[in-house]
Amino acid sequence: MVVQRLGFVELWVGNARQAAAFLSSMLGFAVVGTAGPRSGRPREVSYVLTQGGITIVVTGAADAGSPVAEFVRVHGDGVRNVALVVDDVAAAHEQAVEAGFPSVHAPAQGNRDIAVVGTFGDAVHTLVGPGAGPDQWLQGFEPSDGGAAPPGPTVGLHRLDHYAVSVEAGEREKWAERYALAFGFVREPKDEHVAVDGSAFSMTTVRLPAADDAFVFAEPVPGSRKSQIASYLEQFGGPGVHHIALGTTDIGAAVRALHARGLRTLRVPDSYRDEAAARFAGLAVPWSDLAELGIVVDVDDDGHLLQAFPEPLCDRPTTYLEVIQREGTHGFGTDNVRHLYSEVVREQSLIDAAQRSLT
Repeated sequence: MVVQRLGFVELWVGNARQAAAFLSSMLGFAVVGTAGPRSGRPREVSYVLTQGGITIVVTGAADAGSPVAEFVRVHGDGVRNVALVVDDVAAAHEQAVEAGFPSVHAPAQGNRDIAVVGTFGDAVHTLVGPGAGPDQWLQGFEPSDGGAAPPGPTVGLHRLDHYAVSVEAGEREKWAERYALAFGFVREPKDEHVAVDGSAFSMTTVRLPAADDAFVFAEPVPGSRKSQIASYLEQFGGPGVHHIALGTTDIGAAVRALHARGLRTLRVPDSYRDEAAARFAGLAVPWSDLAELGIVVDVDDDGHLLQAFPEPLCDRPTTYLEVIQREGTHGFGTDNVRHLYSEVVREQSLIDAAQRSLT
């Protein structure tokens, strides 16, 4: 196995200071360090935030010629860098390049714990050794004093669970095969197809053998009505991460804390709640609390999972977070995707109708 686990995630944004403030105040992350012009990084400014075992970096342009500014012009705010913690950086870099990932930075003399390869769209993977910290993978990193979380209830997010990635039609199989070949991810045996009201997309999942860490690759189905995946590709300007799933051990407490901090979660239709409660009648979960909080449930042979979906992180409806609690299962809530996608289609129909009324 090449990859041990998912590492940090970096978003390139229009205003890093405000993005860091949002993640801190709304999601309870602590700012533990910064990097920018004052620390020898003249073109970008970054904030490093942590919660549990999760590290999120937000980076903005400190001058108009920065690559960050061009990324944001094309894509809006979005995921640029998904780090992977690997056993051996040099070996992982070589294997990734052989599998078709372009080399961006090979391991450098004096810093053998860092390498970078390109991946889908304009995203990259930083390959980091097990002990590498932000002082190694972020130029000019300076730790913050204290790094305390802002006032407010503890959210209790503790790990990066998976990334859902939108790719162009016909590309899903290619990426699943490359991640298996280059990084040791194992493909889940069953692909999924989601269709609602003539709008459809397909998904393939690759997962680390000894963990739940995974990538879910989704592509639009050609010939169908425009799907959420097709809309993402259009609005983001190409392939990319459309949601980041963050794990918790108590999703009820986590969602209540998010609501108390002012972050809304997506509405769950009453029809879904009633149908799920009937379908999983023997499942010992607090159905009334889940309905109140907008938490959805899925069950398989290994256990069950609970999911909630906060509102989009950005002005373009492209980058989302997911909060997930696993109880035995390694799945990804495929039935939930179908039900929630129905709600997405309904909401989009209302937006389309409103726009037509203005023309």
